[in-house]
Amino acid sequence: MKRNLLVLATVVALTGCATKQASIEPGQITAINSQKLTTGFKRQGIKLEWSCKWFTGITDSTCVKGDITAIEVSAYATSNGNSENNREIAFMVAGDKAKAKLRHFINEDVFSSRTTNVMSKNVEKANDRIKSKIKSDEDVAMSDEDVAKDTNYAIRENVNDTVRTVVESIRVQASGILRGVKTIDEQIVDRQTVSVTIRWDKDSEDFARSLNKRFSKQ
Repeated sequence: MKRNLLVLATVVALTGCATKQASIEPGQITAINSQKLTTGFKRQGIKLEWSCKWFTGITDSTCVKGDITAIEVSAYATSNGNSENNREIAFMVAGDKAKAKLRHFINEDVFSSRTTNVMSKNVEKANDRIKSKIKSDEDVAMSDEDVAKDTNYAIRENVNDTVRTVVESIRVQASGILRGVKTIDEQIVDRQTVSVTIRWDKDSEDFARSLNKRFSKQ
């Protein structure tokens, strides 16, 4: 009897150890339908966000890049000092530069022209020394002694100066209306520099259009 109770107690103990499990906290997992794709242009300070369309296959899921949903643009400006007034002006300049970068990224017009200017200058220098008049219709006979002497002679020197100037001009222009652009970040980089980041997305553009329609003049 005692032996049967000892075996039963051992089985219960082993069963309790087997059923006890350690608690595992699930990690942070982003839902597939809320994930997004990004493309960054670090040198230009531009980041694009794309919608992600998921197609579930037999073995895995494939994400296909969709439409652009948001654009973020960062720009810098110098404050030229550490006063509050200079810093506020720098923030305004950085914001305007960010909007200009966004407009140039969307669409810009490039005009190129080349102009060539040629200027020619002809100068003739004369040094004549004539002792006697010589008619054009008579022959003049000169001896060897006369040739050796300092008699009639004429020197003509022609100087030509040519200047060519080529001017090449390239003009880049970008203009347009930006709707739904808002400032999302303003930072002081150092004592002389500030940065501003602006963002455009579909929701802010739709909201801006609705406000424009509501408060526009009838």
